[in-house]
Amino acid sequence: MIKTTHTVILLIAIVYILVVTKVLLLPFVVALLIWYLVKDIRDFIARNRFIKRRFPRWLQNTLVFVIIFGVLTFVSRLLIGSIATFADKLVIYEANVTVLNDYLQQQFNFDFIDYIQNFTGSFDFTQILQPVVNGLSQLLGDGFMIVLYVIFLLMEESTFSVKHRLLFKEEERYQQTMELVNKIDASFGNYISIKTLTSFITATLSYIVMNILGVDTPLLWAIVIFLLNYIPSIGSLIATTFPAIIAVLQEGDPWAGLWVLMGVGLIQVLVGNFLEPRMMGNSLNISPLVVILSLIAWGAIWGVLGMVLSVPIMVMLIIVCARFESTRQIAILLSENGEVN
Repeated sequence: MIKTTHTVILLIAIVYILVVTKVLLLPFVVALLIWYLVKDIRDFIARNRFIKRRFPRWLQNTLVFVIIFGVLTFVSRLLIGSIATFADKLVIYEANVTVLNDYLQQQFNFDFIDYIQNFTGSFDFTQILQPVVNGLSQLLGDGFMIVLYVIFLLMEESTFSVKHRLLFKEEERYQQTMELVNKIDASFGNYISIKTLTSFITATLSYIVMNILGVDTPLLWAIVIFLLNYIPSIGSLIATTFPAIIAVLQEGDPWAGLWVLMGVGLIQVLVGNFLEPRMMGNSLNISPLVVILSLIAWGAIWGVLGMVLSVPIMVMLIIVCARFESTRQIAILLSENGEVN
């Protein structure tokens, strides 16, 4: 009973700390994700014998980081322009809401604005989409701190193995912890790399479709699709909905949104249900119910970024719990098929 009480108190304390330090931790977590990408790309290009022999580790890190930073800077500049264009067109979208509402009243005798006002007390279209713009703007604002964190993580990486070896005098314990760290590192890195690649493919194809269909600021919504695709289960659904809503508001015609929904939705289905599972395989080994519950829990703690990290966090938790006999049952319950190593 005392042990259970201590565990509950510890969990409450951890959640409280995570919520309170959210503003400080989130840029570091984003930097950690970028560092994993840098490391995985570096390890991939290091398979080339010429690069491995001629380029030292620090130069490989520098080259990959410069490439990623250059891409992020270029995309950020385009994103800032897209956000400004989107903000300018909010007035047009708000006017088309009235046109769309009149159409719904005539065809279905349904007053959409009145329905929303009954729940919220008022209807302001700009406040509905403003959180999306604010979230992207905040991410851009934290860019400098994120870059600094990535640089220091790359510097710390070179001494981590030495520090890890000095922590354990017994060879057996060192090998056990090294195996655990390598397994977590491989699972997390594999998930982030594959998810980034599939999200990029989805966003690129969606951009092409939206551009063909004439959706305003397609780059903005392609980036939103790229980011939201990291969120399991509901991310792809939300990502598909945004450009469809914009198409409806842009034209004042529900059919315009339907075409976008079908085009972008088909891409999500093909990539999410066929390509991604083939690339991921059974490496995650996490129960679908646990995915949903962790999505809700981490979303409540860290918002959108918490949803993005919910799956890799639970995968790491399963790996760690499986290593100890006292927590092995927890790992079995959290796993997809009950088989844990």
